[in-house]
Amino acid sequence: MGKLGKKIGFIGTGQMGEAILKGLLTTELFEPDDIYVMDILDSRLQYLKENFGIAHLSSDRSTAYNYIVDNCDIVVLSIKPQVLKDVVECIKSCNWDKEKHTVISIIGGINTSFIEKYLPEIPVVRVMPNTPMLVNIGASGVAPGKNASKEHAKLVHGMFEALGVSYLVEEKYIDSITAISGCGPAYVYMMIEAMADGGVELGLPREMAQTLAAQTVMGGAKMILDTGEHPGKLKDKVCSPGGSTIAGVRALEQGAFRGTIMNAIEAGKVRMEEVGKKEESNK
Repeated sequence: MGKLGKKIGFIGTGQMGEAILKGLLTTELFEPDDIYVMDILDSRLQYLKENFGIAHLSSDRSTAYNYIVDNCDIVVLSIKPQVLKDVVECIKSCNWDKEKHTVISIIGGINTSFIEKYLPEIPVVRVMPNTPMLVNIGASGVAPGKNASKEHAKLVHGMFEALGVSYLVEEKYIDSITAISGCGPAYVYMMIEAMADGGVELGLPREMAQTLAAQTVMGGAKMILDTGEHPGKLKDKVCSPGGSTIAGVRALEQGAFRGTIMNAIEAGKVRMEEVGKKEESNK
């Protein structure tokens, strides 16, 4: 058994679910035999078996939910918002124990209160993780629901802190966290791709340009985290008077670089709120 001494079940294992699963195995918080998975795709289950050694697998919805609840202490809801209602309708009749179980929801836009209506006594903790957990450099927001105690919050916060950075917050902040760290990796990938494309245009081999761009972004991020300095101050240190960097900064400002990023963050939050309102209206 892993370091936590518990068993965990995943209902759904998309990209984010896989990132969490892999991170938990890498940090040895759980062993493969501690993990149970229900997914409707047999091909997905075969992938998890071959790549992570997971043996407790099922695609049979008529038996899998009970199998997971009966055997696991922690149940992770890692599914699309559109199918959540159908899933909670099925799992609400399982053998839940408020003293034993903790439910973790990583479903975008869905408040803990929605799940608590189907599992009224069970502790629910909402988490917004991100895919860099695949390499143990994740960033998460953790928000306990009304039935979750400090111990439940501490348990889940500790799990995700082992996979990177984790903040324990009020649930009202989760959509904002989603917009930054949940959606943010995509924006960073786009920046790296654009930097690499620029290097290729200037004659560099693609592999070299992409590695230089990715290493530069990683190094810049580490400088901020390690020094605690304001990004603007670090930027100024790179900009020599009349130099190439300040010329590039001007080009970015002309393209509304910072404003565009801020707009993207806001758009992500708005979409999460829209998803939540839509699912609430469909209940």
